[in-house]
Amino acid sequence: MFNVMVVEDVESTCNWMQVLLGKAFPDVKVVFGHTLAEARGQLGQQFLALALVDLNLPDGSGLELIPHIRRHSPETRIIVMTIFDDHEHIFNAIRAGAIGYLLKDQSEKILINKLRGVMEGDPPLSPLIARKILEQVRDSDPIQENHAVNPPLHIDLNQREEEILVLISKGMNRTEIAEILSLSPHTVARYIKDVYQKLDVSSRAEAAIMACRIGLVRMS
Repeated sequence: MFNVMVVEDVESTCNWMQVLLGKAFPDVKVVFGHTLAEARGQLGQQFLALALVDLNLPDGSGLELIPHIRRHSPETRIIVMTIFDDHEHIFNAIRAGAIGYLLKDQSEKILINKLRGVMEGDPPLSPLIARKILEQVRDSDPIQENHAVNPPLHIDLNQREEEILVLISKGMNRTEIAEILSLSPHTVARYIKDVYQKLDVSSRAEAAIMACRIGLVRMS
């Protein structure tokens, strides 16, 4: 059994997330923090494998909680789970230390697969969020505007690693990638680990940005 903290103030959403987590992990124990203060109080009470953090809370933003969790429970995987899909919230969450960003309006099947991927070392990024990250890089990075003046970064990836990186940047998890490339999830996990090491990144969001910067992904 492992513990998951859900930081959410809406009771009906708490109930839904508890059911969702139960389907994703039969041996899960869910604890709740309905406010920032309650969530902080949960830290240190038990080991938390995962924290799902909403952003809009009665006593502040969930963004304030993320660095607090990182300091007091560095092994906890922090995922933002929200309705906000704008660039500001996405990038602020990533900068604060979230390793994934999921939208609540995704289908139950997608959310369950994404949550399972977290515990298998595959931090989740909703496909829409991956696209927004790449759009932001495209709009702000001169490398994408003028390759002649600023050529793409060169990273020594083989063909299979490049394929894996492109699929990661589209928000796909290891199971989906395995199906597309006719590989086992274990093999895909090994490739993802190698890609992250070569790129010197630790999250899907960072990998998606690097895919854009090295010229593997183009946004039209």
